[in-house]
Amino acid sequence: MARRKNAFSGTVSGADIRLMRVFKTVIECSGLSAAQTELGVGASTISRQISDLETRLGIRLCHRGRSGFSLTQQGEIALEHIERLLAAADEFATSVASINRQLVGKIDIGMIDYTLSDERNPLVSAIRRFKDDAPEVDVSLMTGTPAEVERAVIDGKLHFGIVPDYQRHPSLKYRRLYDEEVGLFCAGEHPMSIALSAGEPLSEAEILEHALVYRGYFESSMLRNLKQKFPVGTIVFQTEAVLALVGAGVYLGFFPTHCTSQALYDFKELRPDIFRYSSPICAIWRGDRHQSAVLQQFLELITVD
Repeated sequence: MARRKNAFSGTVSGADIRLMRVFKTVIECSGLSAAQTELGVGASTISRQISDLETRLGIRLCHRGRSGFSLTQQGEIALEHIERLLAAADEFATSVASINRQLVGKIDIGMIDYTLSDERNPLVSAIRRFKDDAPEVDVSLMTGTPAEVERAVIDGKLHFGIVPDYQRHPSLKYRRLYDEEVGLFCAGEHPMSIALSAGEPLSEAEILEHALVYRGYFESSMLRNLKQKFPVGTIVFQTEAVLALVGAGVYLGFFPTHCTSQALYDFKELRPDIFRYSSPICAIWRGDRHQSAVLQQFLELITVD
């Protein structure tokens, strides 16, 4: 019988943390080759560091070689625990620094895609002012669906998020930032686009005959009520996909009006008197992280009236 590897003792050292950060970076880069630039070392060094971590934990984390890179079943479970531990370590560093009123550490921010082109979004200006006040704090940004951003904030992977106010989770705090204007659009050779170009009046009934791009996640009741009147064309998760499909003239689609300013397509809005609406955009953070000095400073900057 093969001898079983030593089980992990439960004691985590600084070296362990560094190896875990390497492992997490490899996962985020989807492999050793892509992680070389991010980590600044060669693939052989990264592979050795992962092997060291596997030895330390007593489990096989991933398969790597000519066949490619993939997590083992144990590795997938371990990754969830590692991400929570690293988030807690970052939070600890930030909290301890706040005792001496030093703003150091990291703040991880999540947002839905295609929000920064809205001039009403205060995120960019808040980050600029925050870096002036706290130059030692690293700022990280990620995009995802509203549910992905919320879950990451709840799990402690993100400190702060920006999402539409479509539902309220009891463990999160919400603060309204601004209102986003959303409209119904067509483009290209779509029949509605051709009709608009010809100056033809369009009735609600005519518009409702055409298939719509739907989102594959839960949305506000207002948008659901509007969308359910249309045939389902296809389902996507990102605003960029909506823009591409509508821009190709394949479907109609709802998206923020500010997206048209940076688009490659000639979008035309359909009956804003009927289909345009305003969607509140909120800042979210976990209630028990409100006292973090770094987060508190950022909240004061982004939610200033």
